[in-house]
Amino acid sequence: MAFIGKSSRIGEFSIVGEDVFIGDSTTIGANVTLQNCTIGNHVVVHPGVRIGQDGFGFMLDTSGKHAKKPQELRVEIHDHVEIGANSTVDRGSWRNTVVGKGCKLDNLIQIGHNVQLGTGCVIAAQTGIAGSTTLGNNVHIGGQVGVAQHLKIGDNVRIAAKSGVMNDLEPNATYGGSPAVPIMEYRRQMAHLRRLGKKIAD
Repeated sequence: MAFIGKSSRIGEFSIVGEDVFIGDSTTIGANVTLQNCTIGNHVVVHPGVRIGQDGFGFMLDTSGKHAKKPQELRVEIHDHVEIGANSTVDRGSWRNTVVGKGCKLDNLIQIGHNVQLGTGCVIAAQTGIAGSTTLGNNVHIGGQVGVAQHLKIGDNVRIAAKSGVMNDLEPNATYGGSPAVPIMEYRRQMAHLRRLGKKIAD
């Protein structure tokens, strides 16, 4: 049976699954689907969000067909989180998917299964984080960033918009580009490309 805490509000046409826990003073927008999840206190979930559905996990069976991997764990949304409209957070398969305390997610964000976000992360629109990646605390990610699976992103990392993260990132640094590299290296790459473009044009 679902539990909804004191002073929490559920918007029109939203669905709250029987195994959902919602804390106090939390706001769930319209047309939201919640299942297999625990949501903390003072959380804001904007319209159209989907939390707790199966992640994208398949493997080839002995006949060469795609077989679905079990997706049987949960999502944890900690206190003071805000999740923007039409974002999705998939349930875990080998560990719970976690959005840490105070995280702020923009619209149209995909959080894959088993992803764990530390406290205070800020993620801009149209970013996707693939399965089993771990973000530290206070990570800031620009819009339209892609983060590959099974990576570790350190504390206080900044990632420029439209970057492609394909390797672990060390803490307390800023990265950009695809594949993402330290920001000064990325800027040098862009400067070389501009000069090369001028030479070709000449």
